Amino acid sequence: MDRRKTSPAIVCVMAFVALIYFVGQGWGQSFNHLKLDPDQVLWSRLSFRAKRAVVDVKVDVWLAPFPAAEFQSKWRSHPQTIPLPCLSQEFYDMKVKRVIDYIFSPPVTLSNQVLFEPIQAAALYRVRLRQGKDDIKRIYWFSRKGVHRLRTRPSTKGEGSGDPAKWTDARTSFYPYDQTQVGCPQVTDPLLLIYLLSAAHMDKSGDSLSLCVFGKQQLHRLRMQVEGLQTLEVDYSENWEEGNVRKKGTVNSLRITLETQPLQADLKEAENFSFLGFHKDITIDIDPELRIPLQISGRIPTVGSVSLKLSGVSMRGS
Repeated sequence: MDRRKTSPAIVCVMAFVALIYFVGQGWGQSFNHLKLDPDQVLWSRLSFRAKRAVVDVKVDVWLAPFPAAEFQSKWRSHPQTIPLPCLSQEFYDMKVKRVIDYIFSPPVTLSNQVLFEPIQAAALYRVRLRQGKDDIKRIYWFSRKGVHRLRTRPSTKGEGSGDPAKWTDARTSFYPYDQTQVGCPQVTDPLLLIYLLSAAHMDKSGDSLSLCVFGKQQLHRLRMQVEGLQTLEVDYSENWEEGNVRKKGTVNSLRITLETQPLQADLKEAENFSFLGFHKDITIDIDPELRIPLQISGRIPTVGSVSLKLSGVSMRGS
């Protein structure tokens, strides 16, 4: 065989392999090697607020262990799912309530619950409920082969004012993925980024993590990277078992940026990544020592740039 004809092909293959390697390296630590430390998470509740001229946003986050027996009962309610392998026998429960109050319209409440495994933050079960406008409830069961979803809506106005568990407009969907092909040993939930930043060992500028996150209908690859220390104005209360402490003034925070890209899915258009309503320019500032989220910033469609500032935190045991 003529070497002059084969050499360009070899060069192209080597270049392609190198490109894949460096692109992967650019996305930070592989999710394969992620091992979180739940004991590093010192908070049990967080409260944030962002107030602008036309909108007031309040966010409350609760985190607690979840009884294994209750989890097994909930899991058995959807036998099609295949449980993901867990590194621990523990399950955690994160609840997030977000109230968006526009000046010229009734408030909208978004209630979320995620059950997950705390060592790798693998999402197992999720509920999303929106009330106040375009009422809808979505229940997700995560498996190795994809995500099962049950979507319900009120069929009548009367149903809309009643118990969401009795809404009759129902539809089931399945969103398949091949975790091996896309390099996602575990799949997490966007809301768990709050937990991840407290539990992960990301301490200095340049530290990064690459994650696979499932949004509403598809997987996203997400990279969190530490940009370094920033000066931040804070005003919040810390609730400890011994009493409350008021933190007000200027502090040094560790700023983490988020970068996302949608992974292949059977959708006509790629889904926009969303985290607490933020779609672009997302940054999270945390306390370097206590690892408490102090501020979450980004751009929200129809609202613009917004910063959710910590207003209160309850520490574990308080």
